[in-house]
Amino acid sequence: MSIFGKAKQFLQRFKRAQRGTTAIIFGITVIPLLAFSGGVVDYGRAVKTKSQLTMALDGAILAAMKEYSLDVSTDYKQVIREFISKNLEEGGKSYHGLELAIDVPDISDNGEMKATVGASVKTHFLSFVGFNKFDINVGAAVMVGGKDLEVVLVLDNTGSMSWPASGGGSKIEALKNSAANLVDILMPDSGGDDRVKIALVPFAEYVNIGMGKRSESGLEIPADYTHPISGDAYKWYGCMGSRKHPLNVKDEGYFTQIPGIMMKSSGSGDSASWRCPEAPIVELTDTKSLITTGITDMDAAGWTYIPGGLAWGWRVLSNEAPFTSGVPDSEEDTTKVIVLMTDGENTRAPEKWTTGATINHSTEVWGHSIQYTEGAAAIADPLTAELCENIKAKEIVIFTVAFEIPDGSPVETLMKNCAGNGGLFFDADDSAQLESAFKQIGLSLLNMRLSQ
Repeated sequence: MSIFGKAKQFLQRFKRAQRGTTAIIFGITVIPLLAFSGGVVDYGRAVKTKSQLTMALDGAILAAMKEYSLDVSTDYKQVIREFISKNLEEGGKSYHGLELAIDVPDISDNGEMKATVGASVKTHFLSFVGFNKFDINVGAAVMVGGKDLEVVLVLDNTGSMSWPASGGGSKIEALKNSAANLVDILMPDSGGDDRVKIALVPFAEYVNIGMGKRSESGLEIPADYTHPISGDAYKWYGCMGSRKHPLNVKDEGYFTQIPGIMMKSSGSGDSASWRCPEAPIVELTDTKSLITTGITDMDAAGWTYIPGGLAWGWRVLSNEAPFTSGVPDSEEDTTKVIVLMTDGENTRAPEKWTTGATINHSTEVWGHSIQYTEGAAAIADPLTAELCENIKAKEIVIFTVAFEIPDGSPVETLMKNCAGNGGLFFDADDSAQLESAFKQIGLSLLNMRLSQ
């Protein structure tokens, strides 16, 4: 063989050897690459499973707590197991074949109900490198009965609420349905749970505190009278004005009384029918029928003064006169909540009473007679914001709902900024979204009882 033949044969053998080396190097490299890429998929499945198990367990232990609270003979352990199983069956195919270890110990001496769920998620890709499963353990705990709840619904009853709602019906009917659904969530049909109390404050230009409150301390309401010159009859219909700033944004200092607003008992000029809601305040109560009746009785009329509703919502939660049903602010076992809903901007603002009527009040009487929109909002919006901050400073939870309010409007910003202390802002563009917002608020309030 010539020297050239030998050289050619050598080069061919080298080439074959080079291809083999490349294959070996590729094989060594691709395995960890596949394991890494597949591992991301396996890990993502495990994270998703843990999140869904956590949600299922939270719902299960909350459902068990509610049933046990109503009847201590309830088999709460079985409630938890059945709730989780049903939830996972409805959760999709990702749970098929997932083996769960559900542990529900006895309720502890301090009243804590606990539960844990353990599961193993088999890997598909990481098994090639010897990692066969992810072990997942989630836990939840709730105090039996949890924290007490005191919730006040501060709801817009102004004239614009009589308008048609997007999605059908009127806005006031959509509000009634949504508020009633929230009450259903917080209060079981059987009622009688004194750890959940709800109040109702319908508002328009004024708030109607109820004729039975006339002689309560902290209020200054004169006797009905006839004007000596005009002969017009003036009566008190339950409507309340404002104290001078800063007392109109505080829940204190009731030695300076809140003035009642006297209105003509006939005629249209000063009639109460379009200035003050017909539905009066319903004080904090654990009687479901009182709240649902109050909601049913709501009607839409009048102008908007949000600070009036918000201030009376705060007073209803208080243990200061004229409403004293709320527990003291120092009571750590009670969560106080305001749910504020409106469909529009402030169109009234307070100013000193200037009517020619003989009011006979010993304090200054501040009505809400500034009515042009821009001027009213310029005064009432800062008062609303100041009230929100003062209420949140007392660690009261505030949820706010804007109903069919234009995006980016000043009142939408006002409502967003008002929510806090765990409460959220909801922007409802139609009746279905309003119902969803109130449902989410109700569920959020129940979930506040969960302790991790």
